[in-house]
Amino acid sequence: MTLLKVTQSFDIGGNEKMLNIQIDNPELEKNIKQTYGNDSQLMANAFAEFIKKQWVRQDIGVSIQQLDAGEGLPLAEVMADIRNKYE
Repeated sequence: MTLLKVTQSFDIGGNEKMLNIQIDNPELEKNIKQTYGNDSQLMANAFAEFIKKQWVRQDIGVSIQQLDAGEGLPLAEVMADIRNKYE
């Protein structure tokens, strides 16, 4: 069993948080050691990227549900908002 100590900023305020992950899956543990060795920073960056991708997938799922429920915005309105924001 491995206890991974990962230091990564996960909150919007930029505060560093210590995250401890306990792995009790020998196959997963072996894969992680082969991929990252003892480079905890590389592992932390990969974990943070994984979490960000999960958030994006979740956001896309919510958006699809909103569109299915008829809660979408007209394209012209969205494009006008984007132009106003960036021009």
